[in-house]
Amino acid sequence: MNNIRGLNNNAGGDGGEGPSFGDRVKEYWGNVPLFVRFIVTSSLLFYVVSWFTTAIYVLANIPGITVGQLHLWTIFTSVFISMSIINLLFGFMAWIPDAIKLEKENGTIKYMFNFFINSCFIQILFIGFCYLISLKWPQILTFPSSGLWPLVLSEITLLCLANPESDLRMFLIPCPIKAKFYPWALFGFFTVINGFRVIQFDILAGILYGYAWFYFLKDKIQISDNCLIKVQNCFLFNKIQGFTGNSF
Repeated sequence: MNNIRGLNNNAGGDGGEGPSFGDRVKEYWGNVPLFVRFIVTSSLLFYVVSWFTTAIYVLANIPGITVGQLHLWTIFTSVFISMSIINLLFGFMAWIPDAIKLEKENGTIKYMFNFFINSCFIQILFIGFCYLISLKWPQILTFPSSGLWPLVLSEITLLCLANPESDLRMFLIPCPIKAKFYPWALFGFFTVINGFRVIQFDILAGILYGYAWFYFLKDKIQISDNCLIKVQNCFLFNKIQGFTGNSF
């Protein structure tokens, strides 16, 4: 993970102290592009709201409700909802550094479209898994998918497939793991820490979507430049462009 980089401490003869931690956080946050800020702020806000009411979970993707009660918006909104502060913070640490880089390289609108397209496809795949498994275990339809981790695992899978023979290390495990096995090692890790009681099929859906995108979909799910220009020139995004320094 990328560390927060602050300004260098003053080494001159003026005896001044270096910037405070708060200043460094402000500097870092000032370099975070618009859409990443939006996801971080929204996710934190929804998590705080969840302290006071469980009604917020109407935005999480619970397959039996999403399909059975036609709460189809949860396919879009579930990425904002985190049910655990640990999952939320670790999700941020895993996602933010690469997300900042990708948004700055691709532009805000293109990255935003890719983010939601990929997230929605993962959620649809998760629903399909759950309904297939429900033929044997109907209770699976009550398991929610929420937060950034499914999307994070899909992005990790893509990076690992692009460099399959690289050696990676996972958490405190001393032995290196080949990149081509790394997503599955993470999936196993999450299964172990859940005590084998819960298999996170949304994370599995994220990994398999990464494979599908890498081998089959990357040339098919593309946003044309003409489409991006039209979106950029519409009223809402034209106004956004006025207060963000990002290239669209």
